[in-house]
Amino acid sequence: MEWGQDLVDQLDLALNESQVCGLRFDAGAAEARLLLEVLALPEAGPIDRDPRRVLVLAGVSSIEVVLRADRDGALGPVLPLESLDALERFFASLGQADAMYGWSFIDRDSAGEVWNVAASLAAASSEPQAAGHTLHWFIECGRPGPGEDWERFLVQGVIRFGSLRIERADGRPVPLEEFLADARRWWDAFERRDARLSADAQRQAQAGAASWRSWDGSSVMVPGRLS
Repeated sequence: MEWGQDLVDQLDLALNESQVCGLRFDAGAAEARLLLEVLALPEAGPIDRDPRRVLVLAGVSSIEVVLRADRDGALGPVLPLESLDALERFFASLGQADAMYGWSFIDRDSAGEVWNVAASLAAASSEPQAAGHTLHWFIECGRPGPGEDWERFLVQGVIRFGSLRIERADGRPVPLEEFLADARRWWDAFERRDARLSADAQRQAQAGAASWRSWDGSSVMVPGRLS
């Protein structure tokens, strides 16, 4: 499938309401792996009970991550992350995270970048890469704080890459066309109020479903409104 606006639109649809659960980066291989839990409806049968996918980005020139506290919608100063291990420890500390929303993640206009602040964490590949595409991702998340309070955060990231592919959690490749079709089918069924996406069907799919993390996540999506 060739790059173009149609592919960008389909990727944006497939990533909408997905949950980012981790980021790996191999500077030597110029490869980033974004751990996701996605909305996927197979051609037949119920909702996929293993929503885990890996967005494998090749030809990566650089990654940037910005972490800030979110205090009732007011973002605090940038919090430093000294390494990818520190980012992983942050992900592991969370008790709750929401899915991405907004329908625009691939090849967004990144002039000045979306945050206009220095990154918490920045890394570049060992060799220069002709990265012609960008992926912007984010999570709004939280963890238990002192007493009964919760600490809230916004994490944003940008990855500059050349090409992408999809894998399942066990490393099996997922054809890009299948990944896009499963997402498109989910959203089409959502709009049609298909019984396979009823509130009960979604709860059943979520109960005991495979997950990258033990977080509480976004709630069931009921046709007619977004959670």
